[in-house]
Amino acid sequence: MNLIKWLRKNNTKVMAVVVIFIFVGFVAPDFLSQLSRRRGTGQQKTIAYFADNRKITNRDLASARQELEILKLLQADKILRNISAPLFHANDLHALLLAELLFQDRTTSPAITSYTKQLIGAHQYRISEKQINDIYRRSMSGEIYWLLLKNEAQLAGVGTSSEIAGAQLAKIIPQVFNGATYSQLMGSITNQQGVTEEEILKAFSEVTTVLMYARMICTSEDITTSQIMHNANWEEETTDVEFVKFDSAVFAKTQGEPSEKELVEHFDKYKKSFAGDTNEQNPYGFGYMLDDRVQLEYIAVKLDDVSATVTAPTEEDAEEFYQKHRKEFTASIPSDPNDPNSPQTERIKSYGEVAGAILKSLLQNKINSEAEKILQEARTLTEAGLQATDIDLEKIGSEQFRQMAGDYAAAAKQLSEKYKIKVYTGRTGLLSASDMLSDKYLGMLFLKGYGYNPMVLTRSVFAIDELADSELGPFDVPKPRLYENIGPAKDVPGRIMVVMRVIEAEKASEPNSINQTFAKGSFKFDEDQEQPDENVYSIRKIVAEDLKKLSAMATTKNKAEEFIHLAEKNGWESTVEKFNKLYEQPDTQSEKDANAFELQNFTNLQRASSVALETAALQSAGSPARQLLVNKAKTENQLINQFYSLVPQDSNTIDTLPLVMEFKPAMSYYCLKSLSVKRLEQEQYDRTKALQDYKEDFIQSQSLAPVHFNPDNILKRMRFRQVKEE
Repeated sequence: MNLIKWLRKNNTKVMAVVVIFIFVGFVAPDFLSQLSRRRGTGQQKTIAYFADNRKITNRDLASARQELEILKLLQADKILRNISAPLFHANDLHALLLAELLFQDRTTSPAITSYTKQLIGAHQYRISEKQINDIYRRSMSGEIYWLLLKNEAQLAGVGTSSEIAGAQLAKIIPQVFNGATYSQLMGSITNQQGVTEEEILKAFSEVTTVLMYARMICTSEDITTSQIMHNANWEEETTDVEFVKFDSAVFAKTQGEPSEKELVEHFDKYKKSFAGDTNEQNPYGFGYMLDDRVQLEYIAVKLDDVSATVTAPTEEDAEEFYQKHRKEFTASIPSDPNDPNSPQTERIKSYGEVAGAILKSLLQNKINSEAEKILQEARTLTEAGLQATDIDLEKIGSEQFRQMAGDYAAAAKQLSEKYKIKVYTGRTGLLSASDMLSDKYLGMLFLKGYGYNPMVLTRSVFAIDELADSELGPFDVPKPRLYENIGPAKDVPGRIMVVMRVIEAEKASEPNSINQTFAKGSFKFDEDQEQPDENVYSIRKIVAEDLKKLSAMATTKNKAEEFIHLAEKNGWESTVEKFNKLYEQPDTQSEKDANAFELQNFTNLQRASSVALETAALQSAGSPARQLLVNKAKTENQLINQFYSLVPQDSNTIDTLPLVMEFKPAMSYYCLKSLSVKRLEQEQYDRTKALQDYKEDFIQSQSLAPVHFNPDNILKRMRFRQVKEE
């Protein structure tokens, strides 16, 4: 078919195609122009406002994102995390938290969080665990906070020039980039990333400005002279004391049983108080309020039992491990074998030196892996009903969750038969956080959080919504629910591994009556053959014991005075020995515990100021046992203050030694053999007051860092609001 015939036959189709091309020719330029304008409008589109209706556009966001990328290339996160404060040799929290806010990383942040919390405890910063955790709870992307922080500093008139930023980088770059020069790094970044040196310096100058402004705004409180003197006195003055403690509990056993009327009256008076909370109305710290409590169900294995089922590693396994990890086996030796004082040098230990340790480690790893395998299977068996449903588990109630959870006893029986070892299961009684922490098994258990950071089991257990007693961070284990499996958890000595769940939770409450009792048992293994009454908590029994100790206070005082009289004649050591024979404790586990009396010597005891006690309370706010910790610190400080108060202000000791001192919070008397106070002299104060001023200012500034960089505070401070689209 020739072309003319084809055109005649398909003329309708050809005309349609021609019309379409003509239409496109007219419309396309206008369409492309509109698309171009829309794209331009998208870059200029306002997505949020801050301060006095200042705009944030898509272009601003893209620019901020690029600046953060440039700062990553400069390793600004590493630079910020290594900035130290003068004199104190501690990382600057402003720089550290700024790095975590802008550059948080799941691979490094868990370790940095743990280090930050250690730093807070070591330097007594007034910061809670929640404040640090909140830095990682961002509701916006990092570039939003970066934009707001930059503008906040600029609006305050703070700035850093590019020249100063360049000079700082010239000093920092060789340290961070293994000796690379400023020009080498700049050339590498500009060539590979397509950014200019000016853009790099601008980004670094802005991060320097943000840090500078944070330090300025957090260091605005003046320290008074009286405050400096007060701090110096508390920190520099110390007490030395030597004493024998006479506890009324030793003599309470000989007291008669209190009457029913006495028991009820005493219970009614203190049933709304927590034990150990001393005050003017309750100097002995009586209290019968019940703490928050949980009941646990558990599946446990003994690692010794598991070890019998594991094949020991061979010499070949150990040697292979050594060859792969030789650099881990180093020792420091003198560079000159003939001179032990010569500089130390590192050498790699031979296989023969470390073979035993490697074999032991490999065996323990195999035992742990096998135990974890068994307990992971326990989780699978008891979660089968939860996985085989389309129901959103986050939306179901505790009762429905309980009905869907698997049976622990059946799972333990199945695992025992499969692995040919004893798999233990059972339920504890209702336990408080202090009960768990003092238990020989529960108190030693820990969980692995994100990044293998260990976390005490108690914190996870008491974080459930029904109690909400613990502060869990973003890198801790997830918060559990009632009947949800927790673990496997392993104890510190390496004896057991456990999976458990909370099956009951009770909020702190006033006892129903003096006759209230409940079970308080812990894990039960073969060797634990306690008497039934040892696992029962009885309010009546506790009240009776307290009344007996109270009635024994007079006897205790008389015995303490008798002790001092004999000690002056026969010597303190021999008198202590005599009294221990007279009042031996036959129901104790060890010889040391059988001794009711001991000559104790404490030196350099420091009083804690009210601010120090408040700081300790704030730092322990995330712990479920915080009230126990606070009461303990308060009581210890009260004892030191009482020792200190016996010495006149114009003296360093007292002339009336030895003497008997009553200490009501411990329901005890102290036979004091020696007591002295090291006073702060004027010359010493003059030397330290400048440092005290700087230290207090530094602590206040560092303590405000998590407040300044709190993500929610930044949004509120800058009045950030997003544009709501229809």
